[in-house]
Amino acid sequence: MIKPITILAALITLITLPGCNLVAPVAYAIHGPEKINPVYTLPENATTVVFVDDPSSKIAQRRLRYAMADVATKELLEKRIVTDMLDPQGIIATASKDAHTKLSSVSDLGKSVGADIVIYAVVTNFSLSPESGSYIPRATLNVKVIDVAKGKRVWPESNFGFPVEIQIPQRPGLSPNAGAAQLAIEQQLAARTGLGLAQLFYRHESTETVLFRR
Repeated sequence: MIKPITILAALITLITLPGCNLVAPVAYAIHGPEKINPVYTLPENATTVVFVDDPSSKIAQRRLRYAMADVATKELLEKRIVTDMLDPQGIIATASKDAHTKLSSVSDLGKSVGADIVIYAVVTNFSLSPESGSYIPRATLNVKVIDVAKGKRVWPESNFGFPVEIQIPQRPGLSPNAGAAQLAIEQQLAARTGLGLAQLFYRHESTETVLFRR
């Protein structure tokens, strides 16, 4: 059996060879894939709800907004980033009713479902073909964290929110037919977007990320 110290010594020898550019591979061998740190640390024990909003009607069906929020919720629970997460269906339903009466703030909506923290994500794009002749399923969000008791945004500093982009990698020329195939891709994009939303808030490997830009 080759001892780890022997492997390390061999790697060091390779690094010192003239013209040898092995820094990145060696770093990967020793430390593993690059880690992506969270952009914000959520309070672990605060009752939290994910609210995916679509004020510009970028998504045709509300179920896709719920799918995004549901995947993010389950991922944050599974990673134990937050221990108390509410079903996002409640805040989406409340916001839908509110749209026909009066406009409430995000903190008011959070309070109505008993949340301490609202992860508020506004959909700014959700499309399968952003340009004519292309097929690149893509979603973009602006994300904020709202403290319900304080009634204000606690992250990020920008009032516009933190921009997030998620894509589904596609092979050139691949395009789904109309109908069921497109619905399936939309559902896949919604789920991937929910995962990306959750990944903002926990440390993970670069090989695991679905975030297109950070």
